[in-house]
Amino acid sequence: MTFELKPEDTQVIDEAIQAGLIDRPDEVVDVGVETLRTRLLSRVAAGASSRQDAIRRMQEFADEYHLSLGERITRDLLHDGHRY
Repeated sequence: MTFELKPEDTQVIDEAIQAGLIDRPDEVVDVGVETLRTRLLSRVAAGASSRQDAIRRMQEFADEYHLSLGERITRDLLHDGHRY
């Protein structure tokens, strides 16, 4: 695979090498992929957290208004929320 870099990107890579952040220009790809991996994992974690918050809010609402979500629904939602 071949990449063409803009001059300003080449400048940043040169500065990163001089600063000791990377040893070789091709390490930029490794750093970029790792950054993307971290961002994707953060999104998954945020999604799991949002899902668990939604389940908690549903349970609080049901408790406040004395509603029953049904054992199967509640169990499935709780199980589903622990997958992440």
